[in-house]
Amino acid sequence: MSDGDDRGGEGRTSDGDQLRGFLARILGWTDDRAVEHALRSIDLGVTRRAHLVLRGAGDLVPIAYALHRRTLGVDRPFIVCHPRRRNTHASVRSPANHPTGVAAFEAAAGGALCVRRWRLPSDFSSLVARLQDTADVLFVVCTHKRDDANPLLVRPEPIGVPPLAGRTNELPRIVDEFAADAVADLRPLRDGFTAADRAWVLAHAATSFAEIEKATLRRVALRVSRNMSGAAARLGMAPVSLSRWIYRRKLRPT
Repeated sequence: MSDGDDRGGEGRTSDGDQLRGFLARILGWTDDRAVEHALRSIDLGVTRRAHLVLRGAGDLVPIAYALHRRTLGVDRPFIVCHPRRRNTHASVRSPANHPTGVAAFEAAAGGALCVRRWRLPSDFSSLVARLQDTADVLFVVCTHKRDDANPLLVRPEPIGVPPLAGRTNELPRIVDEFAADAVADLRPLRDGFTAADRAWVLAHAATSFAEIEKATLRRVALRVSRNMSGAAARLGMAPVSLSRWIYRRKLRPT
């Protein structure tokens, strides 16, 4: 994979082809109907005519963050409101978090505010009131498929993210496209993702989109950095956290 690969990724032009390509990666390259529906839902969201709902298994916040970068752009804030996590700043591929709804709303001015439906903040009613009184914040809800009857999901229909278990044949391409994003983000001077890296991700970290995105980014950072501290600095995380991630997967630093 060369440095010139230009598929997806933060900081590049967010045109319709790029967004469509990312949606095909997430929803399936053969499901044109799902992609078209998602494009309509995103248009309603970014023009503030409706909130945007992502529905599926696992953590969908990384997908919401990726959509944000390809629509509103990297210069607009993307704030997660998770009441059990502290205030954090954004890093490479990790969005900022505020534990209270009103604080998250204020930080998201001009951008997007994302919540997990099963982890709503204690001041959610106040957050809703603020959202109803503004056209300046895109509200994104990540939810499980079992929440079909929830009133948040009435209109428009959520973007349904299918499980990876049914896309075995497409997994190598999915990994390669996330790796291309990682290479574009970290801008290595040499090849940052190899066939061996792809095989490792497929074998050890390919059960969800969030896992693939995290693994490809960390593999690239490890490969192009001189040591663990350098890789952690590129990722905006503590070296001990990266070491633990490596140890749990029995991964020898490249």
